Amino acid sequence: MKKLVVMGLALTMALGITACSGGNSSQTESTGPSVGTEAASSTEAGKSEETPAQADGDVESKELKVSHLFAESHPVHQAFLQASDELYDKTGGRYKLVIYPNGTYGNYTDSITACQMGTLDIACLDSASDWLEAGGVLFAPYCFDSYEHWQSFKESDLCTEMRGEISKAVGGINQLNMYNFGFRNLTANKEIRTLEDFNGLTLRCVNFEPYSTLKDVFQVAITSIPIEDVYMSLQTGVADCEENPVTQIVTMKFYEVQDYLIMTQHMLACSSTIINQGLWDELPEDDKAIFSEVFTNMGNNVDKMTVENESALIDECVSNGMTLIEDIDTTPFKENAQKVVENYPAWKEWYNQIQAMK
Repeated sequence: MKKLVVMGLALTMALGITACSGGNSSQTESTGPSVGTEAASSTEAGKSEETPAQADGDVESKELKVSHLFAESHPVHQAFLQASDELYDKTGGRYKLVIYPNGTYGNYTDSITACQMGTLDIACLDSASDWLEAGGVLFAPYCFDSYEHWQSFKESDLCTEMRGEISKAVGGINQLNMYNFGFRNLTANKEIRTLEDFNGLTLRCVNFEPYSTLKDVFQVAITSIPIEDVYMSLQTGVADCEENPVTQIVTMKFYEVQDYLIMTQHMLACSSTIINQGLWDELPEDDKAIFSEVFTNMGNNVDKMTVENESALIDECVSNGMTLIEDIDTTPFKENAQKVVENYPAWKEWYNQIQAMK
């Protein structure tokens, strides 16, 4: 693993970017210039969105810098905007967020490091498996089988325990929430319903664990191609199929070069919000309670937007010529996924607890 985790809205969301393991890797794939190992975004730290504009009356607002890799239309950015307004209101204007979207503050790796050091206040973090191997369980194939399953996990004591363990392992940060932005699914130019249907195909997937374990889940050859080159690789046959959340599939217009959208839902794209530990420790207890509430709401808002918009995004794929395949017997895939999990003993305890929440 690398070092260091309603239709109108759907149409805007489709312009966003999906997917945020520590160190040099990120779940997020962007079409911009440089985001972790998977993509690229601008690294000019001068473009930010400050909201609200100023504090009421004579109250001096403390500006908190936020960095993320997503487009401004993406649910994560929209949820940060909502969180900024809520934080400002609930603290009487004492805090406001200055948000750097699209990697304009720095890439995934640099933002995590800056947040640990305190030069950045708030950033995104995925499973943190580079610091805590057990944290990689969140991206284990078929760890979650529905959004309801994810919600049960988020409301559990286990989620609270994991956030605490992740915060300690990463160091210098406090994990405020968790959220998801959709299940990852396949696209291809042939119908895929069984393991045999993968014969002779090459699947483009993210080139670090646990994504690379999909070669064992689907018993397929895999290749690593930068996200900005995936469209061309599918068009020319360098890769036959790929996997992403539907937001990314629409964003990248893969429906132009792939005929089938295959709802394998083999992995949940999830992430979290972290805050610098020193900043957190300095907050009065009342403010800590407010921050906790605001960013819990933020994570829930991302989850909500993801679920509400997924059907519209799927419809957009279909309206652009893709055939939707939902009648898939995923049992063989899940059996292979279980074998993958057995190769990661550090996942076992938390994995079993998550499975018990179905």
